[in-house]
Amino acid sequence: MSALCLVQFSLHAQVTVVAPTAAPAGTVVVAPGTVLVRPLDSTVLQRQLSTAPKVVIVTQAPQPVVQTTKTTTVVETAGQPRRVYNSERNVVIVEDQGQSRELPYVTLPVLFVKGTAQLLDVESKVALQQVADVILAVSKTEPGSVYDIEGHTSTDGTNEDNMELSAARAQRVYDVLTQSYGIPATSLSAHGYGEIFPMYPQGNEEEMQQDRRVLVVRTK
Repeated sequence: MSALCLVQFSLHAQVTVVAPTAAPAGTVVVAPGTVLVRPLDSTVLQRQLSTAPKVVIVTQAPQPVVQTTKTTTVVETAGQPRRVYNSERNVVIVEDQGQSRELPYVTLPVLFVKGTAQLLDVESKVALQQVADVILAVSKTEPGSVYDIEGHTSTDGTNEDNMELSAARAQRVYDVLTQSYGIPATSLSAHGYGEIFPMYPQGNEEEMQQDRRVLVVRTK
C-alpha cells in the first residue's frame, strides 16, 4: 500500500486531507430517511473524552499481525504509523517508532444530507451540543486536552470525491463546535480521511453506512 500524503484543505480550520493512492475508509453520508441514529450515550461520551491518551513503549520484537474484523480495522501503510481502530473499545492505536499511543474516541451519531456537509436533522445538532458540553467540562480540569475531528467515508464513490467530502464534514463539525458552542480552536483539529479506514470495504449498503462516520478522537 503506498504512503499517505498530507495535503492542507483550504477551509476555515485548515482541515487536513489525508490522501492515499490506494485504500478505503468511512464518513457520515446518509440519504434522508434511510437510517435511524442511536442517541449519544452520555456515560460513554463522558468516559471516552475524559480519558487521556495512553503512551506505551513497545519492544522491538516482531509485532503480531492483527486481522481486520467487525470490531477491529488495521491499516498498515508504508512510511506511515500503523493505525488500529478498535470499535469495541472505542480506541485508535497508533504505533510508530517503538511507541504505541492509545487514543480514546467517540463516533458522532450525526447525519448529513447525502453528498453534502449539511447536517440532516435536529438530533445531529443535539449530539454536537452534548459533545461540546463534555469537551468544555474536561477543559476546565485539563486545559491542555486536544481533540481531533476525523471525517470518514465508505468506499462508495471516487477517492477524490470522498477525500473532499470527508474533509468538508470534519470542517462542518469543527465549525459548529467552535462557532456555536465556544470550543477554543486550540482544543480542536480536523482531518478528512476519505475512504482510507473502512470496516466494510466490500460491504453492502447497510454496512457501508457504518463507514460513513465522524469521530472525535482525544489526541492529548
